[in-house]
Amino acid sequence: NSPPQHLTATKMADVATALGAETGLEAEVFDKEQLVEMGCGGLLGVNSGSVEPPRMIRLTYRPRSAAGDPLPDAPRLTLVGKGIMYDSGGISLKPADGTHATMKNDMTGAGDVLAAMSVLRELECPTTVVGYLMCTDNMPSGSALGMGDVITIRGGTTVEILNTDAEGRLVMADALALAVEAGTDAIIDIATLTGASLRALGTDIATVNGNHQGLIDQVRTAAERTDEPVWQLPLAKRYRRQIDSDIADLNNLGGPYAGAITAALFLAEFVGDVPWAHIDIAGTAQTEVSESWRPRGCTGFGARLLVEVALGFRPPGT
Repeated sequence: NSPPQHLTATKMADVATALGAETGLEAEVFDKEQLVEMGCGGLLGVNSGSVEPPRMIRLTYRPRSAAGDPLPDAPRLTLVGKGIMYDSGGISLKPADGTHATMKNDMTGAGDVLAAMSVLRELECPTTVVGYLMCTDNMPSGSALGMGDVITIRGGTTVEILNTDAEGRLVMADALALAVEAGTDAIIDIATLTGASLRALGTDIATVNGNHQGLIDQVRTAAERTDEPVWQLPLAKRYRRQIDSDIADLNNLGGPYAGAITAALFLAEFVGDVPWAHIDIAGTAQTEVSESWRPRGCTGFGARLLVEVALGFRPPGT
């Protein structure tokens, strides 16, 4: 709920580092120079219009035995959170209406991952959890991404930019590629990704889909237990051609329909065969009224769900 100028990407990194030290997390912060060396073209591309530098924050929680030793055989779960600290839309500028007032919630995915991981030690979570917080704002300027530009994601996949307001999938693609490289039993990403999710299910229910039904079922069970409901959408391969590009490997925008599905299909390109679930919280990240345990404003929807998944996580297929 912080105003964007009070919580920039660099300040988010400071918060994550301090909170990590308090709660038993290893925190690594990657600045712009390091991101360039790593080839994280999605995060760098979205950041290119901003005067505020980007940050990638990697948090690691390791469960320990009663003697305090790490548990080497613990299952490994990776969480990826979208951290767009303020989303103007970039060159594809959002309208000058109430939409802008809600754009501080566009870092809810990253906030959820940080919040969830901060309680794992206290709850004695038996799962090794790695979290990626992909943080930048998305601003228009003379150096910003333009429509028709091509960027290169970590790992070499090229993406043609058809709309600079479809930026969340770009920053998350870098993290998904890094998670696969590092090795993990499963990946869950969470993001305020598409207006299509909001239009489909409204403000009380998030969408979920992915490439492994067993992992999706774990998310659905956790959602029911924590009163953070989700509804499964298909990862419909018949729509995959909508993100084909004539000049790059992919483009960053599908057609006018099924936007929540085509966004997930874009992310699926970066996870390979690793079990993966994608939670789109675009509709649930903010509420206009206080109800139940959620206050008015940004809700933090998804943090409880992620904790519940981590506590009972089973590597898919076991």
